[in-house]
Amino acid sequence: MNKQQLIDFEEDIAKVYEEGKIKGPIHLRDGNENQLIDIFKDIKKDDWVFATWANHLEALLKGIPADLVKARILEGESMAMNFPDYKFYTSAIVGGICPIAVGTALALKEKESHHRVFVFIGDMAVVSGIANECIRYSIISEFSS
Repeated sequence: MNKQQLIDFEEDIAKVYEEGKIKGPIHLRDGNENQLIDIFKDIKKDDWVFATWANHLEALLKGIPADLVKARILEGESMAMNFPDYKFYTSAIVGGICPIAVGTALALKEKESHHRVFVFIGDMAVVSGIANECIRYSIISEFSS
């Protein structure tokens, strides 16, 4: 997807939310489409992507069809969408996705897999204790084997 398609998707979701058609919370964002597009150029189909509650753009860029993402949002699952077939997982718990991503990365490393794990967290999660513990563990784990 390109920048305008991402913006249009989020604007559509905002409109549908304002019409009262979405019964659960949503977390929209904008302004970093270009950076995400650049990052996702390096993410392969079989790489794993983990994100927090603000995950619509990552889901779309991972290749999940917009109609599937929108359907989940309409079901009230905006902030915790998981698509195992696309290796895409989220959590609405602040920092909660970090240990899951680290565990997945460790399992891939032990299997000598060449697939990678990408974790997208926001400014609130990055200052949490669990995110810091996961980052430190990942660094230590990288150099201990």
